[in-house]
Amino acid sequence: MSLDQKLEQNPSTLRWWGEQHFELNQVRAWQFGSLLFRLTRGLQEWRMEYYRPQIQYDYEQKWQEMDDPHFSFPRPVHVERYMFRETHPKIQLIPRLADRSVVIRPVDPIYIPAGQRGTLYISTPLWLSGYVESQKTPLFDIPVIMPKDTWFGPDQRSGEMCYATSVDGRTELKQLRPRAFRAVTPIDFHNVSGNQLRFDRMNVPVPALPLFYSESTERLWTSQIKVIHEGMDRPARIRIENRTPPLAGDVIYVNPARAPGSTLFNMFDSFF
Repeated sequence: MSLDQKLEQNPSTLRWWGEQHFELNQVRAWQFGSLLFRLTRGLQEWRMEYYRPQIQYDYEQKWQEMDDPHFSFPRPVHVERYMFRETHPKIQLIPRLADRSVVIRPVDPIYIPAGQRGTLYISTPLWLSGYVESQKTPLFDIPVIMPKDTWFGPDQRSGEMCYATSVDGRTELKQLRPRAFRAVTPIDFHNVSGNQLRFDRMNVPVPALPLFYSESTERLWTSQIKVIHEGMDRPARIRIENRTPPLAGDVIYVNPARAPGSTLFNMFDSFF
């Protein structure tokens, strides 16, 4: 039986993260989508290995822990070793948002008539990070599915390197399929100008967003972003809401924002 067939027969919960326990010299391995991932705890080191295929597809959203953690990874294998005076038996596998802004492009352009407002639900890719006791920063921090690079800005000199992703932006949350390796961001558009606004590309400052988990919706969420468009002669006003999205219900705090919002607002605001 192939690995894909085993995944189909044994669907798992979308919650793939949490505290993991390791005995001394224990090896454990997982498959996250098409990413093969293995951890080994030694007396004085943690060893992390992963294999990422050259082409990954965003629909690969299943995961499982492998029964045989010693199986041979395909080549090339990426290996990192982290030295300690003494290792502890616990390590946290935690999702994080991307380490750059993400440029989203809806499959179909969206128009917001003058004076109208609405909320668009989009999702962006997640990273896999590992935290051990006494360390504030993660040992490793890698994308589950590697997004493509893109440049966002008015020209080649002014702008920033971002990630690109196509999204099925939905105006109703129930139409957005829950995915294990993506987080939902609600974007609230308010067009107070006298002109219809066309939305076909947007730079989402995900490093400025905290990450939450809602058990009731079985989704990872970020804070809501509010966009107020007042006219073509001025940049849109952007605000990251302090409260969690209303439709998320009760949430668990997962990870703080990677970077303060103030470092990103002007860039995001001026390019919108």
